Amino acid sequence: MKIRLFIAAFLTLLLASCNNADISKKENKTNPNKTNYLEVFCFHGTRQCVTCKNMKAYTLKALQLNFATQLKDSSIIFQIIDVDEEKNAAIAQKFEATGTALMFNKVVNGKDSIFDLSDFAFEKANDESKYIPQFTEIVSSLTANLK
Repeated sequence: MKIRLFIAAFLTLLLASCNNADISKKENKTNPNKTNYLEVFCFHGTRQCVTCKNMKAYTLKALQLNFATQLKDSSIIFQIIDVDEEKNAAIAQKFEATGTALMFNKVVNGKDSIFDLSDFAFEKANDESKYIPQFTEIVSSLTANLK
């Protein structure tokens, strides 16, 4: 059993390392007009619990309420990604997402800085009154110097 896990992990790492160049090309197509922006990813599996659904709903609500202009001009890009779909394998590997996760990628001059906010999301996802203001504060601080 351990040998199978080791082989599976090795093959996953091998495939991920082969795909790195391809991933960056795809990301440049997501926002070709900007070199500074924030990507917000809600990763999930096919099956989702209430907490996972809340995380996605509150994230989207906070972005729409407080960052509508940035969403419209692509200073902030929001995506919901199902990690169980084959077409999302490369992006899931880049962010090491195997299930539910909230990840930010702050891109400055074309360079990625990845932030894992999954712990925050799971802690606050069952309380909208705490989630939205704290999420808004985090996004505001990350986007303050993106101009």
